[in-house]
Amino acid sequence: MAKEIDELKKKVDATDREIVGLLIQRKNLTDSILELKKQYGISFRDKRRQNEIITSLIKLFGKENKELIEKIYMHIFNNSIRKHCIEYNRTQINTVQDALKLRPLIIAGPCAVESREQILKIAKLLADKGIKLLRGGAFKPRTSPNSFQGLGDVGVEYLSQAAKKQNMFTVTEVLDSNQLKKHYERIDIVQIGSRNMASYGFLKELGKLTSEDKKPVLLKRGFNATLREFVLAAKYIQDEGNPNIIMCLRGIRTFEQIDSQMRFTPDLASILELKEMTDLPVIFDPSHSTGNSKFVKKISDTALNLGADGLLIETHYSPAKALSDKEQCILPKELFDILEIIEKY
Repeated sequence: MAKEIDELKKKVDATDREIVGLLIQRKNLTDSILELKKQYGISFRDKRRQNEIITSLIKLFGKENKELIEKIYMHIFNNSIRKHCIEYNRTQINTVQDALKLRPLIIAGPCAVESREQILKIAKLLADKGIKLLRGGAFKPRTSPNSFQGLGDVGVEYLSQAAKKQNMFTVTEVLDSNQLKKHYERIDIVQIGSRNMASYGFLKELGKLTSEDKKPVLLKRGFNATLREFVLAAKYIQDEGNPNIIMCLRGIRTFEQIDSQMRFTPDLASILELKEMTDLPVIFDPSHSTGNSKFVKKISDTALNLGADGLLIETHYSPAKALSDKEQCILPKELFDILEIIEKY
């Protein structure tokens, strides 16, 4: 019996060597195809072609192997294009307008810019994975005046320096129009936080200030706001001449917060309704909506599955030492795991 098993194991080993050799051969062929696609400006991912390959293999090897074939080949497809997508993002996406066309849209970085070294390190980690939009707070509207309020002007400078070094674009919150005027050239996407969603005078002034160059605005839903109020808040900016608004759902306050592990109630169902109410891109913030890092991965997957156009995620190489919202920050490795999961979108 032992001899028979050993003989079969030898055949398995030989098969494995053959499989790996064929996989490498396949990868070399697809690399050549992807290089040609890059030259001709053709999208790397071809879902029709992928479906054709999977369907033909299932037909050839039987429906009983359908799940196995689908899992293996989706991994092969994603692995084939990942390196090319990262390199393309790093070298070919050179304007914030092009970065905003990527789907899913990924905005990532620390809750707060804490030092030059911190934001430089995080920017490098993210850029190496092809992420183009670097978030980081410099002006922090905290519930407690005793909490870390951000580095202010210096924080914006550090964020801008880190983004430029890695060919990335900045996303940061401003609390008033004076902050925006002062740092206009350093901020690529202006974030308006939940607390300021209903500051209509500020929204109108923001719309005027950004109307000439149509600088993108990321508008967060107020945690007590209805969807109608959220859409109308965006209209204040639009009516002043800037249509480039990204709608960000970030959790709402409900009775669940009486006894919940989550900071807010993730307003996931609102993705469906909001996308019927507006043509503006809708992204989801799994970090603030949960306030708990252990839920970020699953909420991210669910949000994209419901049709969100992207994610706003807080990440820090040492969450326990983060000066702001450490409970909801995930490690870069966890973020990269999310990136692999969402490749299917």
